[in-house]
Amino acid sequence: MDIKQQWNAFLTDATEEEQQVASLYLKSLERKRSGSNGTHIGALMEINSEFQEPDTLTMTIPNTELLQNSLDILHGGLTATLLDSAMGTLAFKLIPDDKAAVTTEMKVNYVAKGVGDHFTCVASVIHKGSKLLVMEGKVYRSDGVLIAHATGSFFVIPKRI
Repeated sequence: MDIKQQWNAFLTDATEEEQQVASLYLKSLERKRSGSNGTHIGALMEINSEFQEPDTLTMTIPNTELLQNSLDILHGGLTATLLDSAMGTLAFKLIPDDKAAVTTEMKVNYVAKGVGDHFTCVASVIHKGSKLLVMEGKVYRSDGVLIAHATGSFFVIPKRI
């Protein structure tokens, strides 16, 4: 069965909720294809980034069925992904163009449940060295309540072109 047949077979028996989730998947593929998001995970999470000079980054994601766990709250692993993405993106922006930054360590504290319309992660720099950057990230839900706090270390490596 090819992908069109699989898709049509799925939609034939899909519930309304399954159709809504399938639509979210398709929209994420469109965002990736158009370049709105550079990665599939960024497109799936609908990440929107904004830099505040000199060393702060804000990432916002909407709350969708794709991001929730079985308790209907933001999945902890996706909260960590948002934190890692925001801190890593900021680290990458702060290093020379011929370098890349990779996560070497991350510690996350979850302090409140992830509910609401959207989530905002604010990443900032704690330390910027030539070989290691240490970042901080905080995720807030739409009512302004902090749901998670993290620190992360990012090793600076040569970028392969």
